[in-house]
Amino acid sequence: MDVEHKMDKFVKYHADTNTYIVRRKAFFEDTVRIDGNMIVGSGANFWKDLEVSGSLELGKASLVKGNIKAGDALISTRCEIGGNVDVAHNLTMLDNVKVTGHAICGNEMSIRPGCEVAFAKADSALELIGKVDIKEIESGTKLIVRSDM
Repeated sequence: MDVEHKMDKFVKYHADTNTYIVRRKAFFEDTVRIDGNMIVGSGANFWKDLEVSGSLELGKASLVKGNIKAGDALISTRCEIGGNVDVAHNLTMLDNVKVTGHAICGNEMSIRPGCEVAFAKADSALELIGKVDIKEIESGTKLIVRSDM
């Protein structure tokens, strides 16, 4: 982990599940790279990139100014991503997430109402729920469109 000096203040480690737990309203000035899983509390700020080899759960109203890379990702409501989101497997974006760049995943992607994404591509299926704003979708992407649930 590149943020050793912030480890005690903002991050706890759960060895049994190889999961890093980030306190709410934590902030990181440098790129954060984790070999494992990460659960992020609400309102956290990552001023550069966030890279997680396993599963990422990004707490509501969190900000990532750079890119996100993860094995799987759940991006909670009202998060803002200043760069791209690249996920190896499944990606879920809850209500009102904003992604300035692209969102690409290797399996299934689910995008909920109020989300804004510049470009989306999912290898298996892209599920759009309710009113979403996707500027461009990769041709050949299987789409599932549902009304707001």
